[in-house]
Amino acid sequence: MAVMEAIVLNSIEYKDSSKILNLYTENGHKSVIAHGVKKLNSKNRFLSQNCTIISLNISDKKLPSLGEGELVNEFPNIKKDIYKYSYMSHILELVKNTISDESDHLKMYSFLKRLLQLVDNGFSADTASFIFELKLLHFLGYGLNFRMCNVCGKTENLEFHISSGGLTCREHLDENIHTYGSDVYLVLKALYYLDINKPITLEIDKTSKIIVRHIIDVLFDEFISFNTKSMKIIKQIEKY
Repeated sequence: MAVMEAIVLNSIEYKDSSKILNLYTENGHKSVIAHGVKKLNSKNRFLSQNCTIISLNISDKKLPSLGEGELVNEFPNIKKDIYKYSYMSHILELVKNTISDESDHLKMYSFLKRLLQLVDNGFSADTASFIFELKLLHFLGYGLNFRMCNVCGKTENLEFHISSGGLTCREHLDENIHTYGSDVYLVLKALYYLDINKPITLEIDKTSKIIVRHIIDVLFDEFISFNTKSMKIIKQIEKY
């Protein structure tokens, strides 16, 4: 039996009373069969909830079974708030569907765990999602340039151009392509470089959040080509 800590990304109904849990760990993705967890008297019932950190024993089979386990953090404040839960579900969907086996899982697991803790303790769920998504682009190899013009390296009179994934000076801008000035790209830059292990003082107004959401959506359409089901719910809640 192997012991590990894991974040429950989602679960799939399996037979009458069981589930297959899709987990994320310091070693990457793992799926386990949780036998009987749909039964009200199951001792492992609480381990099968999405957006929960658990410690578990699993068998060494190709599709292992969940043995004994314990709850590490159930993030109660996230679970009782549909707004927070939808954003965190969006993040967990991204983890499930975009992070490959070859990734630096130790780094991502630590980051994801810290982000969930922050949101459960009151940090803005939408801002947390912005931070995650922008850093995920870098993690997946689509780093953004907020330092200089992509063409000539100038550091003045810059605009953010979505398709190029960075800044372009006005001399090299195509006047037919929409860009964003410093009032927007400085917010993106702050989110992109923010260290969530240090005190966070960043505040973003509602108008800027709408613009940032649009930019991130376009970036993901162009570079990742994956949209989550949770984001559809979020947009209904936010009325984007």
